[in-house]
Amino acid sequence: MDHHFDIAIIGLGCAGSHVALELLKQQPDIKLVVIDNAPSTIHKKWSFWEKSNGKWDDLVLKEWNHGLFKSEQGTIELDLNPYAYKTIDSRDFIAFAKAELLKHPNCSLINATVNSIDQTGNNTRNINHTEGDTYSKLVLDSRIDTAFFKDKTAVTIQQHFKGWTIETKKKSFYPERFTMMDYSLRDPGSTSFTYVLPYSATKALVEFTYFAPALVDDQVYDRYLKKYITEHLDITNYKIVEIEQGVIPMSTYDFTQHHQEGIFKIGTAGGWVKPSTGYSFKMTEKKAALLVHNYINNLPLSTNLFPKRFGLYDRTMLEVLHQFNKDGPEFFHTLYANNKAQDLFKFLDEETSLREEIAIMRSMTSMRMIKSFFKNLF
Repeated sequence: MDHHFDIAIIGLGCAGSHVALELLKQQPDIKLVVIDNAPSTIHKKWSFWEKSNGKWDDLVLKEWNHGLFKSEQGTIELDLNPYAYKTIDSRDFIAFAKAELLKHPNCSLINATVNSIDQTGNNTRNINHTEGDTYSKLVLDSRIDTAFFKDKTAVTIQQHFKGWTIETKKKSFYPERFTMMDYSLRDPGSTSFTYVLPYSATKALVEFTYFAPALVDDQVYDRYLKKYITEHLDITNYKIVEIEQGVIPMSTYDFTQHHQEGIFKIGTAGGWVKPSTGYSFKMTEKKAALLVHNYINNLPLSTNLFPKRFGLYDRTMLEVLHQFNKDGPEFFHTLYANNKAQDLFKFLDEETSLREEIAIMRSMTSMRMIKSFFKNLF
């Protein structure tokens, strides 16, 4: 067996799958290896918005054109057209990526844990793992560097959550409308909310989520999930059919400092998660396509990956949310009340003009935002 490759991807999660699929699309003859040790039982729902038909529609579990935002200040109906909000099971997406890899004779998939990556000379990296050694000219690494978890200087909020997919005997959900954020039940003093994705009238994902600096004990999620289902959804008879849980860093941390010669960080480890929202699926799709474009055209891999002005907006919003976490519901209510969902999606996708961005930022103007903006600007 040939153990030498053009590119090695460590980790077949969201980023690894996107990059692998994009490489196979843009350069089908590439010699590619993916090294991954994640058990197939781990899964999450990856949700995103996009206009009209998308490239992953065959994998989409459900999509919605209408959403709901709720807080103590009122309820906001969200008409998303021409956007749709879609959700995919991570297991389906990763299985699709694996199947595509196995179709290509130059590609390999190794179930192993990476121990070390060393320079061997001749511009090649030796990847030592639990199944032996693999050699590659370029390593795309989705493992988060341990320095991030020790850092005390960056502004970091954890998006952490637990979700139950429940089934009911009677019709309990309106399947044509999902709930983006419901602040009618929250952990006092924090930006915490419930997120609901109704797959049918009798089945939905109900998730309790925090945007907060600190994590909570597992039973805290369970308590709020039970309370929301029984008191806010008025459901007493239900069955939990799936449980998912996760932690997503929303941070100003400079993940790019961990790039090395021949080793490039991708995904969360490369700063691909949108710092102000925690959304990553579509952002990762875009950055994967751009990364592969840069690779094929012999450009520095980081070329145009991070537009500077959107980094400024993210840092501003994240800093305000970090300092005034208890005021998160008011912050997000103002955002959704003063802007169309379509404009917000375009802004968060980093596709707006400067004029459009100024209009959105003006709608959020407060002394806190102004101070944070100029602090980060200079």
